[in-house]
Amino acid sequence: MTAEGQIVIPALALRSSDGARLDMDATARYAQRAASTWADALILSGSTTRGDLLTIDERTELLDLWSRVVPASRLVACCWCQDDVQEAIRRAITPMVVMHSPRDDDDALSFLARLPAGAYVYSHPKYDSRVLDAALTTTARQRCVLPEGAKLSKVTSTDITAIRRAAGPLWTLWDASSRQVEVSFAAGASGVVASPLSHFPIPFPDRSLGTLQPTIDAVQQQLDRLPTREARSRFLVKLAAKEQRVTANP
Repeated sequence: MTAEGQIVIPALALRSSDGARLDMDATARYAQRAASTWADALILSGSTTRGDLLTIDERTELLDLWSRVVPASRLVACCWCQDDVQEAIRRAITPMVVMHSPRDDDDALSFLARLPAGAYVYSHPKYDSRVLDAALTTTARQRCVLPEGAKLSKVTSTDITAIRRAAGPLWTLWDASSRQVEVSFAAGASGVVASPLSHFPIPFPDRSLGTLQPTIDAVQQQLDRLPTREARSRFLVKLAAKEQRVTANP
């Protein structure tokens, strides 16, 4: 069976050996590797690489670098503040705005109403915010403030089905987990976010679920053993560095 929905991969932010700055040369090589794959979309400065810990200038620098290598139509900028949103729009990159301020439905609907046309949102309960669930999706659609799409974390297949019904058949719904790609698509997700592929393994798996899911699972099992998001990010960066050495020394 082929993965007919979107496979979305979060990009990593590669830093110098001392961690003091972004390594733009290594990141450019990494971006070229990503561009050569069939990945449907790439998320820049997302939570997988702790984009919230980057400065606004660093996140903007990454937008420029990736824009030189990958068409803007394949890029999604995770936006942690309003300046990030404006920088993404200037480059014709889809902004995916983190929901980390709405505390209740009224706040959430006001937040959604302020989003620029075409924006996505990133909903995760860890940000102590009102998440985008089926009830809020229904109200947002009724009030014509539903965003273009969303990345939804910590949702079950039942949640996905309910949100899909509330949003309608054409809305972009990304399950932030790729643990069960086929199940996510069957429930109504239009894409899954595959963090375990962030290092862009060589060879890159094809779209066959028989190849894709085991490749994801092998890395996910290693990520699950790590205690923190920072540790998981560091592990993926090490894998990416290993793949770059393979590319440099075929």
